[in-house]
Amino acid sequence: MYTYTKGHSRIAGTGIYLPEERVTTRGLLREIDSKGKFGIPEDWLERVTGISEKRVTPSGVLPSDMATAAAKEAMESAEVCRQQIDAIIYTGLARDYLEPATAHVVQAKLGAINATVFDVSNACHGFMNGVHIMDSLIATGQVRCGLVVTGEQGSLLTRRAIEALGKTADRNQFQSVAAALTVGDAGGAVVLKPKRSPDAGIVGLMLQSQGQHAALCTVSDHTSDGLMSADMPAIIEETAKLMAKMFNECMYGRLHWQVSQLTKYLIHQVGSRAFQIYSRLTGVPTSLMPKTVHVLGNLITASIPVGIHYCVRNKELNAGDKIYVSSTGSGISLSQAGLVWDAG
Repeated sequence: MYTYTKGHSRIAGTGIYLPEERVTTRGLLREIDSKGKFGIPEDWLERVTGISEKRVTPSGVLPSDMATAAAKEAMESAEVCRQQIDAIIYTGLARDYLEPATAHVVQAKLGAINATVFDVSNACHGFMNGVHIMDSLIATGQVRCGLVVTGEQGSLLTRRAIEALGKTADRNQFQSVAAALTVGDAGGAVVLKPKRSPDAGIVGLMLQSQGQHAALCTVSDHTSDGLMSADMPAIIEETAKLMAKMFNECMYGRLHWQVSQLTKYLIHQVGSRAFQIYSRLTGVPTSLMPKTVHVLGNLITASIPVGIHYCVRNKELNAGDKIYVSSTGSGISLSQAGLVWDAG
């Protein structure tokens, strides 16, 4: 079953935060001596995922710092001040604390004293859940200007995996935690406002959750080892099946769009293989899919906002362009949305 709603908002501004420091995928495998301990060449993970490098935040930088930096850029882009922000939803897997919600810290750092704030957590899919909720708040008139933000620190998961692999020579253990070596650091934000035309902005948004697949990718509680463990072949296969069915229902059954009308098709980027899989299952050419995973890694919840921001920054979107967004996360959760570009 799907949850579907017509959209009531538009993206008025976008922003990101990217740290300067880079680490290479080959360097990470060299650090754990993958060839000597596990019989796995240093270039294996790069060949499989297409990820050559990713970003790492400096010591002392918190998820709220990343989200705040991205939010400031988004607010400047949308030409809104802090007093105009009615709500802030923080959506990252990484958080400053278990309590309070990281959204409170972002609110304080922005000085957005009029905002109602809270966190939403749903693995890599959290950002689109935040968009869905903010769009609903705008639909009811409770919000006129809302921020959806995230600040991801996948490098923490990478460090934990490297520490664990330093204590074992078990090849199965390596395969189990290898996904943690692909996640990177970034902040992302969008400002949402009411749409100005019924035919522009977020046209429709569809969501689905399939909890029977919850064990395929997990991160243990932060009070234990905090290890990320994933059966990547299985989660990719199951996600692809669900995504393809949803695409047909949302794209053709609800939006009544055709592939030939699309300007951009944004996906959650876990590796280069995903682009070929999505293209094969949907008929959308990979040339329409913005690509950041090769040099940024899997950005968890920041994947979608960073992708949108790159399109804006590179002036690849014009008024009236049709954009399709396909987001996924372990659980499995999925969403797909149709946007007609109407920024400003």
